[in-house]
Amino acid sequence: MRKTIKVIESSESERLAQIYLVAATIFCEKGYDATSMSDIAEAVGITKAGIYHYVKSKQDLLFKIMSFGMETLEKDVIIPAKGIADAETRLKAIIANHARLITEGSTPNGHNPVTIINDEVGGLTPAQRRKIINRKRVYLDLLRETLNQLKNEGKLKDVNITVATFSLFGMLLWVSRWYRSNGSITVDQLVEEMSKIALGGILRPQARLSKK
Repeated sequence: MRKTIKVIESSESERLAQIYLVAATIFCEKGYDATSMSDIAEAVGITKAGIYHYVKSKQDLLFKIMSFGMETLEKDVIIPAKGIADAETRLKAIIANHARLITEGSTPNGHNPVTIINDEVGGLTPAQRRKIINRKRVYLDLLRETLNQLKNEGKLKDVNITVATFSLFGMLLWVSRWYRSNGSITVDQLVEEMSKIALGGILRPQARLSKK
């Protein structure tokens, strides 16, 4: 029998966030196609009719989870980074904020509404998929612009911008696949090691030394 995750009495927005977290967890564990609305209702601890009070269908729920995940990513990572003028400081902030968002807002198995963005876009309608992909592209463009700024300032190694951009993007998105909050690596250690790997791989030594 699936463990029930009780939805506490709260505001509607908080209740929705709780439903999204539970549903995202089940989608990640079972797969979107294998998950029923009854599975989600049972895990949340409400009736299936209660789920349909918030969403029209399972596909609608998936899209709302992904939209909520993107809103969270934009609020906690993208918008703060856009306010940082210095490119190296901005890149460090992106890495740190993304890692903390993924790790501190997830279940012990690493699931939350942000992590599902990587896995289940195939369950969306073409129009929904385009909307999510376009929002992800804003994040990708932010990384590319940051690397181009570092290159123009003479701080970037002789690396291909496109390869470096997608490599960083992949590193950030992949954290949710392997990191476990109950493991031996703390969030602070994760942020420090990811920053060392990323900055050490793309920045010229003198640029890194000047920031110490």
